[in-house]
Amino acid sequence: TDKPFVGIIQGHGEPAIADLAQAREALSILYTVMPVNLDDEEVDLSQFKTLAWVAPTDSIPERHFNRLEEYMANGGNLLVAINRVNGDLQTQSGSVVNTGLETWLKTKGIEVEPAFVIDNLAGNITVQQKQGFFIVNTQVPFPFLPLVRNFAEHPITKGLEQVLLPFASPINFTGTEGSFTPLISASAKCSQVQAPTYFDVINKKWSESDFPMSNLTLGGVLESLPGGGRLIVFGDGDFPVSGQGGQTPDNVNLFVNSVDWLSDDTGLIELRTKSIASRPIDEAYLGDEAAGKRNTVKLLNFGLPILLVILYGIFRSRRRMNLRMKRMQESYL
Repeated sequence: TDKPFVGIIQGHGEPAIADLAQAREALSILYTVMPVNLDDEEVDLSQFKTLAWVAPTDSIPERHFNRLEEYMANGGNLLVAINRVNGDLQTQSGSVVNTGLETWLKTKGIEVEPAFVIDNLAGNITVQQKQGFFIVNTQVPFPFLPLVRNFAEHPITKGLEQVLLPFASPINFTGTEGSFTPLISASAKCSQVQAPTYFDVINKKWSESDFPMSNLTLGGVLESLPGGGRLIVFGDGDFPVSGQGGQTPDNVNLFVNSVDWLSDDTGLIELRTKSIASRPIDEAYLGDEAAGKRNTVKLLNFGLPILLVILYGIFRSRRRMNLRMKRMQESYL
């Protein structure tokens, strides 16, 4: 049978479909994935089970939103991964992104704030530090790269363990129409920084007092809308882009699962195999107060193999000595 169609919206500075190679490959098992240009009036949007809109950067004309309104009013589903802010580590600066998509989402009651979520549980960046005469590369946690392990009980997030959201923004639902369900949230120790801002990567010493907030919503689903269409919004547009997740393949799984769930009217999403992607370090070992625990684990990891080698050497040495003594006694007799 013919596969249903899934469209990836293009034409507003979005990543090319080639930049979503891992997601496209996974989706191609069940769907025919096609680029969609909303300027092309000949394209019948109703043929698509789901449209995905990832990280537009250019201004979007009103007529494109009108086409989406019509699509959703006829039962169409939309997945939006939006960059409300932009972080640039080269210039160490963060700025607001305005495309018009944020304004359209607001008409649905979904406000993506022009702010950066910072999290005590975060991904690492490489910084250069001077030690004596040498420049060394050091991996340091960077709170502007939240590591998400806070997932709702939902088919979309089933089996997921960890997602990296670089430069994400918080989402608030203020609408009166439809039912909004948060899907992913920041950790119990998080906060937000309004854009524009400056990243003090080298000198800033983060402490728990920098993270007075908890469980900020980073993604959710809006359903029970007129026409039956469903809308998923994530406050980061980069997470499904190939290579952005690094060692977090669940980035792609979150995107693919979202398309599956939106497109699914048969229960097939439950049949996708969910493999274990990572074994994240327990949060109990990550804070400053857990330095003693971490040092104990490091000492055991480093010292235990050495101790075992020494004990084995002593055992071998004593065994050889006993055999030598036994042979000497036998020859004497």
